Amino acid sequence: MGKMMAQPSNLDGMVRDRLREQIISGDLDGGYHLSELRLSKEFNVSRTPVREALCALAADGLVEMVPHRGAFVTHVPASTKADQLQSYGLLCGLTAKLAAERVTIEGLMDLETAFSFATEDGLKSDLYLNALNNALEMLERFAGSPTLTEAISSVRRRTDLLAMWATALPEKKELNTQVLTLLAAIKRKKGDAAEKTMRQLASIAITSWMASRKIPTAAATETTENPMVYSRTRAAQKALVG
Repeated sequence: MGKMMAQPSNLDGMVRDRLREQIISGDLDGGYHLSELRLSKEFNVSRTPVREALCALAADGLVEMVPHRGAFVTHVPASTKADQLQSYGLLCGLTAKLAAERVTIEGLMDLETAFSFATEDGLKSDLYLNALNNALEMLERFAGSPTLTEAISSVRRRTDLLAMWATALPEKKELNTQVLTLLAAIKRKKGDAAEKTMRQLASIAITSWMASRKIPTAAATETTENPMVYSRTRAAQKALVG
């Protein structure tokens, strides 16, 4: 029996995900021409799923569709990427706050298991990053805000967050301290403390990422330490709570 062909929707998703990975990892630079014909040959698919994948990536701001010229990888300045990550830090903070206030007893047990990676010495980097990512996704579920989850997903679709957290691995001891402090705040149902700790945790990774790209780090702490800036985020944060 011959091999079953993938459904068109699966082909769209395959092309989209592969291109997204290449774009956010930097393998495809800003301005790179995404030829439908070349991509259809590269992925061994027709031009239709390629076109639909490019439209989906354009909706996320990763691709620019230029009339009569085709599709090009969007050039995103490093400062814009830094801004996306700073927004991510604020969103993560709100996630932790809501999770602390809404999590059930059963959920606390799951979180304690998920955050146990912070107590394991010598955990390999890839396993550590996967465990951290799983724990953060679990916080999103317990926060119970579809709007907030979508906002975080929007950043995730544009940014390689695992790569960001990977830049902070040299500071794993501090990461673990913040992770355990975060868990303690959630267990006490201290939403404000959980939010502050989560923002500090994210700030470690954001600052490390910016330093690795030689971006001035002063902006990295502006939204997390400046009371005037932080206060202006409150109205926006309230709108995210669903």
